[in-house]
Amino acid sequence: MFANYTSSLSRYLASADPDLLASNDGSTSATKHDPAKLDKLFSILQQYEDHFSRHLKILLDALNYLAATETVVFLGLCARLSMANEGGAGGGGEVGPGAYG
Repeated sequence: MFANYTSSLSRYLASADPDLLASNDGSTSATKHDPAKLDKLFSILQQYEDHFSRHLKILLDALNYLAATETVVFLGLCARLSMANEGGAGGGGEVGPGAYG
């Protein structure tokens, strides 16, 4: 789902920060930097992150159940995916416009 909206999110980012648009096409833009649009973009991205984390947890629970009832082979995969998920929402650092400098 995220990949389908990448181009529209990129255009939204360019409209929020005209310097990005100018660096891509060589022209200068008369519009000003709009922090409200940038905050809205981070809000949208946070919603994607939240939904992804929720669905990943559901899938990990199902995989854990299959590891317990069907075959132990899934247990190693479940452990690796759980460790990869720890760096996501709630486990990482700051989120939002201030996270990148």
